[in-house]
Amino acid sequence: MKKIAFLTILLFCEFVLHAQQVTSLKLLPMPKQLILNTGSYRITGKFTVSVQANVADTVFYKAINRTYQALNRKTGLVFGQHYITAADRSDSASLVIAVKTMASPVIAADESYSLTVDEKKVKLEAPNTIGALRGLQTLLQLWDKDDKGYYFPCITIEDSPRFKWRGLMIDAARHFISFEEMKKNLDAMAAVKMNVLHWHLSDDEGFRVESKVFPKLQVNGSNGDYYTQAQLKELVGYAKDRGIIVVPEFDMPGHSQSWFAGYPELASQPGPYRPGSRGQWQKEHPRPNTPKTTSIADVIANLEAPTFDPTNEKVYAFLDKFIGEMAAIFPAGYMHIGADENNGLTWRQNPAIVAYMKQHNMQSTDDLQRYYVQRIYHLLKKHHRLLIGWEEIYNDKLPADAIVHKWIPSDNGMIKSAGKASDLATHNPVLISEGFYLDVFMPAYVYYNNPAFAETDNPNILGGEGAQWTEFADNNNIDGRIWPRAGAIAERLWSPALVNNVDDLYRRLFILSGQLDEQGLSNISNYERALRRLTNGESIEHLQILTDVLTPVKGYRKMVAVMFKPTQTAFQTSPLTNVSDIVFVDSETKRKFRHLVEIYLSTKDKNAEAQIKSTLILWQQNDVQLQLVFADNKRLLEVQDHSKNLAAAAAIGLDALGKIDKGNANDTDWVKQQSDTLDIFGKAHNETEIAVIPEIIALVTGHLAPEPASYSVF
Repeated sequence: MKKIAFLTILLFCEFVLHAQQVTSLKLLPMPKQLILNTGSYRITGKFTVSVQANVADTVFYKAINRTYQALNRKTGLVFGQHYITAADRSDSASLVIAVKTMASPVIAADESYSLTVDEKKVKLEAPNTIGALRGLQTLLQLWDKDDKGYYFPCITIEDSPRFKWRGLMIDAARHFISFEEMKKNLDAMAAVKMNVLHWHLSDDEGFRVESKVFPKLQVNGSNGDYYTQAQLKELVGYAKDRGIIVVPEFDMPGHSQSWFAGYPELASQPGPYRPGSRGQWQKEHPRPNTPKTTSIADVIANLEAPTFDPTNEKVYAFLDKFIGEMAAIFPAGYMHIGADENNGLTWRQNPAIVAYMKQHNMQSTDDLQRYYVQRIYHLLKKHHRLLIGWEEIYNDKLPADAIVHKWIPSDNGMIKSAGKASDLATHNPVLISEGFYLDVFMPAYVYYNNPAFAETDNPNILGGEGAQWTEFADNNNIDGRIWPRAGAIAERLWSPALVNNVDDLYRRLFILSGQLDEQGLSNISNYERALRRLTNGESIEHLQILTDVLTPVKGYRKMVAVMFKPTQTAFQTSPLTNVSDIVFVDSETKRKFRHLVEIYLSTKDKNAEAQIKSTLILWQQNDVQLQLVFADNKRLLEVQDHSKNLAAAAAIGLDALGKIDKGNANDTDWVKQQSDTLDIFGKAHNETEIAVIPEIIALVTGHLAPEPASYSVF
């Protein structure tokens, strides 16, 4: 067969552009190396699988059969094998899987594999069963169809990950995330070769696991929403079947209000306590002369948040038993203790704690925090677990094997950072979630170009995690909040650094989005269901034309707006039904429109111009149709201004196209006037903004400005 292109790391970018123009490969993350050939392996009803491995690994065979049945469903060809076992060893099978040893999903496992497809056979080889699981996901993504039927392209892949820790953090404490929803997200993680679920299981708002040793944790601290131990064990097994480990997080010494609902004697201030948002306790226990909070910085400095009492020996006896109980449920060798955002205020307000600090020569509550972390570190060691904590745990006396989880942007201006990840990694292993917070609504390309990974040669940088906090995510929208953007993070952690073509990333992300929804995730179907809810079951056609080009405001602006409302509601019970809770962060319509504008401005391509014009006419006329919907629906008034502004912006875009056609595009007064008007249309209303305004401005100015490299978080 004639070779079309040869991929090496040094030539990766050039290959990606060429190969994907030829074949439209849908791989995400992209492999480390591949050779693309002409031809294809045609999939028929005679497709069979054999296994060349002397391993008794049920996880391995479950994964093979899941892949086999997924292909069966995609093609509808009704393959002849019912269940693939170790007895299926034929050399003449369509797909031959060869594995040398069995392996469990552990950090630093060899995840490499090779995959070869020619016109006669498909062969997957891996040194162990975990590598084979990764290769099976690649094979599923290679599946394609044309007018002749179903096929795999002829290709040779040699693949292994860039980083050994590729995680996703899901917060189940604010809005409780159901057991079934967690399983869906594990399936999605496996599809993009993520290998760590970091499960945030306790916070002020809720304690989400069943403890049989201390049952008042869930009885008093969960409002009835928690996972039973049977569910926890089942989900750990479900993750293992997909090559993923589960790392639980129990936040302490702060973010711990829900612990004290059942065990107030562990806290640094007397109760009573009940699960609730961080500011709730302070409101219910007001102190005289408490400074008024007018900014996030004020909140950070002055929030009286319930906190463990680190001077109380009963705390450590309690946690010793609790950690032992949880270690039996979560077999991975790690436990995350949080240890973030503790300003020490409730410690300074307790005379006994202040006296203890003085007695032990502690100069500040930072010293007391270090003492607490050290004690928990040794408790975890006793139970054969490594400590992970957010970067506030970092200090020069921190044990060298404690893992520091970097999250604070160095230049945020609000919260003190411990330093760059590369600096922290000179002393401790480091995980990076800085720049990977999914809940701040950044477009995927911002995560893809995360500057925190500019310097990653230090082997102490284990990898990173996307982070989905759930103040504004629940069972009804979390899939669309995480996916497909988490795929950009997965690729950044798996693929070589030279894989960096943003346009091609978006092409593959939107394909991934459809694939994940097809396999059971609800990232697309929840969006459409929410629109039907907003229209009271009526047609969503015209509303979706508008919402498809709306995105949530970026950063924490929405959270700040809620925090400073006089009638703030608890996050864990807040219904997330506003348009800002529904629309996607990355608008596929915007990406396609931007591509058309880019082509048109650079080449004056008539086909691109025609598509731009028809799109602008659609937007211009849509507002008239939506006014009928708005008239009978007060819930949609929050986007009424956007509808009018989109129609007016589209009219300006059409005017700009006409001026370009007539050669009258150099009217500077007109350009400035229309650009200023469009800037106003681009302003946020009710926590959403119109995503396509920059592209319409480009039609006016004749220049498509680069997208911002980053956005402000606060």
